[in-house]
Amino acid sequence: MRFLAICSLFGVAVFADTHTILTRRDDNCTAQPLGKGPVPSPDNSYEFLHSGEIDKLAKQAETPVNYTKAFENLHASSSNENYLGYITLDSYDTALCAANCTEKSECQSINIFFERSPTVAPGEDCVNPPSTNIIKCAFWGSTVNEASATNTGHTEQAFNVVVAGSNGYYNTKAEDPQKG
Repeated sequence: MRFLAICSLFGVAVFADTHTILTRRDDNCTAQPLGKGPVPSPDNSYEFLHSGEIDKLAKQAETPVNYTKAFENLHASSSNENYLGYITLDSYDTALCAANCTEKSECQSINIFFERSPTVAPGEDCVNPPSTNIIKCAFWGSTVNEASATNTGHTEQAFNVVVAGSNGYYNTKAEDPQKG
């Protein structure tokens, strides 16, 4: 049995067997979510990593109530066991990030950072697209520390995804399951 699938994204008709899985081929230059952080000019990974504005935001961030600062203004985010996911923020708001962690009984630590990301999915037609700056708040079920901050980013086509302004905090009122 055959069916006709209309792909409105490309305006093409595709015939396929009912047992064939159709895959989307829209990863080439597809718009990605935009961030709210500052994008340095010129727009490249070097300027992002050396941005005075990003450095200032990370260094002036207040330590959330009931949290202790584990590290400040690194060019890497935490990478460890007990990862609990992340949210994106509209501003570099350590208190909001911590409040979201505190709501989760298993959350022990947070890592807030800026991530240079592409505005469209890099592909053969857009190997190095313009960037956006996503402010991420990552949650951890264990204590973060400077040694756990090993995720420096990666390259997609010719686009460099990098991390800057990375601060880590652990909840002093939470009991770390790794301690005990």
